[in-house]
Amino acid sequence: MTKHNGPAPLPALPERKGGRARLAGIHRVLRDRICFFDYPPGALLSEARLAAEFGVSRTPIRQALQRLEFERLVDVRDGIGTIVTGVDFAALRGVYALRLRITEMIGDFSPAAAPDEAVADILGLIDRAMRQRAEPDVRAFWRIENDRHRLINALIGNEALKELHDRLFTQTARVWYGIVENLWAEAIEALTDELVELRRAIRAGDMRAVGLVSRNYVSYSVARFERYFAEHRQPAEPASDTPLTSVDFAS
Repeated sequence: MTKHNGPAPLPALPERKGGRARLAGIHRVLRDRICFFDYPPGALLSEARLAAEFGVSRTPIRQALQRLEFERLVDVRDGIGTIVTGVDFAALRGVYALRLRITEMIGDFSPAAAPDEAVADILGLIDRAMRQRAEPDVRAFWRIENDRHRLINALIGNEALKELHDRLFTQTARVWYGIVENLWAEAIEALTDELVELRRAIRAGDMRAVGLVSRNYVSYSVARFERYFAEHRQPAEPASDTPLTSVDFAS
């Protein structure tokens, strides 16, 4: 299985222009690096070094870090700096519970039918997922997961729900990425099945079904995480009260 070595090859860095596009691009790159563990939990992010890398002042870097803090991916500590947060599945159970409810609501706050390009996009995702059966790549898996999420998120018609749906996904994305190589066959089968069901729902113009399909995939993920961490818990450890950190994921 292909594993990453160093920072991922990322899309071109944001152009040196003002406005939200540049800030959004910087935030997306930093978020991807955190989700890929290129910036592991505990890593200290330097505003000065990031500003030099992106070729911008420290102001947009600070704004991007503030957004990451809002998403609970970093913690800004006085006198220390910006530190990447840990990954604790036990602490994220509440976030997953809210994700389950949120995805059920997608059909209630979305247009009656998805745009035609959504069908083409989902077909492309299915093709990419099918290729992963023969060419396993953890980073490619996450990008499919991320693009699937973005596709669904774009279909939500309510801006408040869209923002919350996106933030909750971002907070939980690292859990899957941290363990997927240990569950590859099951994970890629589940992802492919979900994409096929989403294709049917989108083609039928049934946005309520889109939400339910997505909700079922989140439910599957939670159940699989519970089983995985129960199976890999050390015998001497307490039961479910023990927090699971990135060290557990990398083992």
